[in-house]
Amino acid sequence: MYNRRIARRIANIMTWKKTYTLAIVLSMTLFATASTAWAGDSVMVNHPEAKIRNGPATSYLVLWKPRMYTPLEVLATFNDERKQLWYIVRDSEGDVGWIHYSTVLKKPGAIVTAKAINVRKSPGSNTQVLYQAPKNYTFKILQTEKEWFKVEDPDGDKGWVPKNNVWTGQSPRVKNGGK
Repeated sequence: MYNRRIARRIANIMTWKKTYTLAIVLSMTLFATASTAWAGDSVMVNHPEAKIRNGPATSYLVLWKPRMYTPLEVLATFNDERKQLWYIVRDSEGDVGWIHYSTVLKKPGAIVTAKAINVRKSPGSNTQVLYQAPKNYTFKILQTEKEWFKVEDPDGDKGWVPKNNVWTGQSPRVKNGGK
């Protein structure tokens, strides 16, 4: 049942810009069943040269390069023949790929899901705006206060953003306004 659910998720979330062949999708599903110790957790990209690949090895095709602090939902884990740990992950747009464990941390990251959001000096919608962050801008989460996250961007700038305008990798985000 779990294998079918993973295969169905993978098939539903592929996009035109990151197309997989049927053989790759099937191999990802098989590898995902090897170990699910971290399934459901989220990780944050913490290496400037991180790459999302179409399989669990550096010989696989690079699908995209995530920005620092990009949150990713872990679907499953896999140890390759050299005992290297790989995660099969999903991003905020629902795209799936593989990332090496050494390029992520099990710490909270956030990505802007709204068209743009105000990064504020302190929590609250009436506080000073420091700058605007566009869609897909990423942050490291430093602190939580009610409906706000204190964040730091890859340039080291800090501020507060509303929780409802970012995705943290905790659950899949539905595209196209679906339910």
